[in-house]
Amino acid sequence: MPFNIPTLKKIISDGKKDIVIELDIPELPPVGVENAINISVSSQVRDLYDHQSWIADQIIPSPDSDDQTIIDTAASEGVIRKQTSFATGPVEFTSSAALELDTSMQTTSGVVYHITASSEPVDGVVTVQVQADEAGVDGNLSSGEILTLLSPVAGTESNGVVASDGITGGADIEPISELLDRLLFRKRNPPVGGAVHDYVNWAREMAGVSRAWCFDAWHGSGTVGLAWVYDDRTDITPTATDRASMETYLFRHADPATGNYVGKPGGIEVWPVELQLKPVDMSIKLTPDSAATRTAVLTNLSTLQKTLSPGQKLPVSALRTAVGSASGVTDYTLSVDADIPAETNELITTGDVTWLTA
Repeated sequence: MPFNIPTLKKIISDGKKDIVIELDIPELPPVGVENAINISVSSQVRDLYDHQSWIADQIIPSPDSDDQTIIDTAASEGVIRKQTSFATGPVEFTSSAALELDTSMQTTSGVVYHITASSEPVDGVVTVQVQADEAGVDGNLSSGEILTLLSPVAGTESNGVVASDGITGGADIEPISELLDRLLFRKRNPPVGGAVHDYVNWAREMAGVSRAWCFDAWHGSGTVGLAWVYDDRTDITPTATDRASMETYLFRHADPATGNYVGKPGGIEVWPVELQLKPVDMSIKLTPDSAATRTAVLTNLSTLQKTLSPGQKLPVSALRTAVGSASGVTDYTLSVDADIPAETNELITTGDVTWLTA
């Protein structure tokens, strides 16, 4: 049965009763050394209860555990927290000559990149490989984005264009909540060298990958289908570069914990599942309607989105709970009035939210 920790008020009250009994007096004086000692000791006893509660929260990793407890326990189970990574990718410049290494450029928002490799011009176009100066998801850029050289280069247009593959691979340090989720998944699904859940574990070891799903016999015997997303990116689906990196990683990679090489069994073909996002647009009227309640609703909707899997329908009841349980919301109206279905390769996401004011 659960153990209920007494409040400080009850501990003080019980202490008074014990002192009254031991001193054999009708009542403890409201001002006196006995009362002062009782309050002081009761406060220390309450601190001990709190410490015991903290210890209990560290025994089995959970959202109530300290971050370091989760990090250390995960490491002991072979689940290593993913660190930040740098975004890299190709950029095309109109130029009459190859560009020098370490040449710097930046976006309109001030994110800086430097050249790590450069090719000779082809039809007046030079393709260079760049890397963000700072690690993190902010370094990722979509195809067509503009990068401007920080210093003009003779014979080269100052504005370059991110090539079709985009600049990808940038990731922030893994959130503790995702590390805990990977730890619990690993404990519930121990590695066996090629089971369906092993592909999920391997995929989620990749920088930036937040969710992954594996489907057995995707195209017949000896095949599996693998889908994954990057929830920190604007476009959460993988690019061609991401798919190539994942294929290489699954084939053979050093285990993050042991350094031993592991990978998919021979004869197994892994098919990347090209997910089709299915955004759900909605109109919402909140009471009270404020920036704080809108932010709370969007946070809940984002959390709900991250619980969905490909092919899983979105119950309208889950949407209503996400909106209605947001901090500060006392009433609301929602335009969605039925469950949202999804095909096998579709992943439901939160679309555009229109805030109604009348």
